[in-house]
Amino acid sequence: MKYLLIKDKGRQLQALIDNIAEFLWNNGNEIYVRTGLDNPGEYQDITDRCECIIFLNCSNDLMESFFSYEKKIQPEDTQENNILNKKFVLFFSINGVYCNVVPFPHKIFHFKELSQLELTRFFLWCEDLKLFVK
Repeated sequence: MKYLLIKDKGRQLQALIDNIAEFLWNNGNEIYVRTGLDNPGEYQDITDRCECIIFLNCSNDLMESFFSYEKKIQPEDTQENNILNKKFVLFFSINGVYCNVVPFPHKIFHFKELSQLELTRFFLWCEDLKLFVK
């Protein structure tokens, strides 16, 4: 599979980003790493080719707008939300990993904090379940 890993512009967590990318790469996947989706021309081609988009430490605003399940609340019409609505998405947040497989935030793994130790626990869990293996 092809994964697009998008890191939070406001935080420098390069070691965590590298660990996520390494785990996916070591399991036979292609990885693209970017900061945000600000340049539509640059990212459109990559997002079209990727089956999954991964956000690291994304803002609560993005998660709330993307995961809003009430019809009255429409997500902001941004490039990120348009792409997110068409792809399998994982959110690595401070307290766990969320996905968009169901129409509301679904936590698939709980973190005490977003750290190297917690990522290692998540990767071991993924290996046990054969997740993200090509």
